[in-house]
Formats: sequence, C-alpha cells, structure tokens
Amino acid sequence: MRIPVVVPPWLRAARDASADGISWLDRLPELIGAACDRWWLEVNGPPYKGGVCGWVAPVSRADGSPAVLKVTWPHPEAAQEPAALRCWGGRGAIRVLEEDRAAWTMLLEPCLPGTPLRDANLPVERGLEIGANLLNALWSESAHLPRGHGFDSMAETCDRWADVAAGRARRYGDVLAGLGVDLGVLDLGIELLRSLPGSAGRHVLVHGDFNPGNLLAAQRSPFLAIDPKPLVGDPAYDPWQLVAQLGWPIRREDAATLVWERIRRLSDLLDLVPERVAAWGVARDVEGGLWAASAGDPGKGAKWIRSAMLVAPLLDGRPG
Repeated sequence: MRIPVVVPPWLRAARDASADGISWLDRLPELIGAACDRWWLEVNGPPYKGGVCGWVAPVSRADGSPAVLKVTWPHPEAAQEPAALRCWGGRGAIRVLEEDRAAWTMLLEPCLPGTPLRDANLPVERGLEIGANLLNALWSESAHLPRGHGFDSMAETCDRWADVAAGRARRYGDVLAGLGVDLGVLDLGIELLRSLPGSAGRHVLVHGDFNPGNLLAAQRSPFLAIDPKPLVGDPAYDPWQLVAQLGWPIRREDAATLVWERIRRLSDLLDLVPERVAAWGVARDVEGGLWAASAGDPGKGAKWIRSAMLVAPLLDGRPG
C-alpha cells in the first residue's frame, strides 16, 4: 500500500505564493505516483527537511536498495542540476540513478547518514579541507567540457544579475543606507559581478551553491555535494559560501581576521588567488543582499551587505 504523499509545511509555504507554485503543489501527488510506478519505488519515509524548491524523500527500489526521489518545482536554476551531476559522475557529488526531464524528477543515490557539514561538529580546519577536496574533484572532472555542453555561462548570467542588482540598488539604496549600508559597496559588488567572470584564468563547471548545508555525510565518501546550481566559469566563485557559513565567522568580533585566514587556507588548497575569492564574496553578498531587500526583508539584506563591507578591504590582501 502506497504511503500518502505528505507536502511539508515549509515547501507549501514557499510555493503557494504564486499561481505556478499552487498548480505544481496540486500536481505533486500525481508526479510522485508516476515516478514510483515508472521506477518501481516505494516511499518509505517523510520528506527531508529544509527544501523549498522540491519534494525530496527516501524510497526503496524494487530490489530493496535505498534511493532518494526528488521532484523539483520547475525553475531555471534547477534546470541543469541533473546534467551537472551526470557530468561529475559521482566524483565529489551524488549520482543520478534515473531521470525524467519532462517531469523534473530524479532518482538519486542515498547520502547516509546525511549529516550536513554545517552540523557535523568538525573542527573548521577539517571542514575547509573536506570542502576543498570536493571542489577539486568537481572541477577536475569538468575542466574539459565538450562543445555544446549546454551549461549556462557565468559571464552572461552575472551580467544579467548585475543589471537586476543595479535596478534594485536604485530602488532600495536609501532604505539600506538608513540601515547602515555603505552605498559604495553596492557599486563595488555590482561592478565585480560584471568584471570577475571575464578576468578568470580558467573555466570549470562550478557547483554554484557550495554552502555547508549542501555537503552531506555519505558512505562511499566522507561527504558528497548535492543541489548544484551549475555555471561554467571562474572556480573562485564557489568557495565563498563555505568561508562565510561554516560556523558563521562574520558574526564574531575578529571576523575580518578569521575570514581572511579561511580565504587564504582555501586558496592554498584550491590553487586560487585569495583576493579573487574575497572579491566574489563581495559580489555575491551584495547581489544576495539586494535580492533580500527586493523580497521585502531589507533588514536581512543590510546584514548581507554589511558582510560585503567587512570583506571589501580583503581585496587588497589585508584584513579590515
């Protein structure tokens, strides 16, 4: 007997704000049932917590082996996730077992025990090493992509983001300034979004969302990456979220020194220029902060951009 489909509240809250989201939620039981019939699956547990762009739950295959079923809400950032995972072939990331592109559905290898690196209670130095090992595996596997690979260009994508960010800066700049934001950092972040991709010394398929919540403890490898938002471009784009979110050093009084130490350590492990990693930190935090302001949370946006303000002096190779 098939377990009734449970739509977790965090997924419903994220998707029922638009007509497209509501329509997808209405079709979700049918999409899950079709995948179970096609691949002879039984759902054997509740959906995993936290995802707001897809329904993800443990399943059993016909031979009793475990797997994970993922039904994604159709949106551009997720369109190339299966292709990226196939490109990496299990090196540094989970494997795709089956895929139904039209239904935005994948069957994935399980990641057990599945503890995120963020919650693994490991020393920061060890966490950075784990992240660097995974990034080196991902980048080496994708360093020579074939023509017609179909992945989005980082340069073109960041140009679009910069255009949107510039409009948001004009609209929300005064509000953010009232919350302590240096408007000059907005200009700097937007300029870096435009210039960094074109000055990269090499191009790889980056993960795109390499935060420590997307690195899960696994059996065939200490950790594996999930949920990529792939782009082809500068590898220095990827490390920032690991720097900023592993233990959240930005919240500490010695934040500038800690962040610079992490950037230098990761840059050594990844053969990157540390100032480029810092520059991407500014660009990505400015873009994220302006997005938060546009989404109705200028306070959150200001916190994000104050992080960019702290990192900006590191572009000269020195803590602020």
